Amino acid sequence: MTGRSRHRTHAGIPHGSTTRLYTELDFYYQWNSEIQASRWNDQSQNGNHAAQSTALNQGTITADGAMDLEKSNAQHYDFTQIDIAGGEGFTFFIVLKFESTDTNACILGMNTAAHFMEFKGGADSMRCKLANTNTEIAPGDGTANDFSAGTKMLVTLQREEGEEGLFNVWKNGILLTQDEQASNADDGEFKTLGVRSGDRYFDGIIYDVAFTSTGGAKGQNIEKINEYFTSKHGIAR
Repeated sequence: MTGRSRHRTHAGIPHGSTTRLYTELDFYYQWNSEIQASRWNDQSQNGNHAAQSTALNQGTITADGAMDLEKSNAQHYDFTQIDIAGGEGFTFFIVLKFESTDTNACILGMNTAAHFMEFKGGADSMRCKLANTNTEIAPGDGTANDFSAGTKMLVTLQREEGEEGLFNVWKNGILLTQDEQASNADDGEFKTLGVRSGDRYFDGIIYDVAFTSTGGAKGQNIEKINEYFTSKHGIAR
């Protein structure tokens, strides 16, 4: 398939990434699709909508249909908990633009400090806490400033299935090497978007965010989905 047709989607994920992945999506909150301040509808088959009933804690919908969250107003969303088993692979895709990076910015949490996924303050690395282990995922030597504010970017985080639980991270479809390979094969849960435990609120704009467990996306699937998101948002690779 060529031209525009190759970007046709199955619940917002390209057909070229296989329909099997669609059945494995835990959630997909899609840019400019069924998005309101009180609820961002899930475009997977699960109906796992991200909701916030408190007006002050609701984000603002931008003119082009993205979700703008302000940490000063503790803005965040709740969804039905997803569980990650020990040794289970998962893959997380997010198109975002930070408005500030001076503090830790949680993307996925569970309303406690037990398990979470976040960008560390300083824009150099990510961090994922599973079971009792807090794992930092640092591209390069951890000082590359890959996640700086003010620029739209696609960030893809994969945990490989298996006993090692190796983490891989892509920015704008390009795999970022790590001087020290991060790994964590432990179990965890997530049920919030944009907050950890009443703290570490995300400050910026979220355009697309998707999560798949049950082995996670792999190999060519990741490449095809990265290509889809970068093309869709006009992000240079």
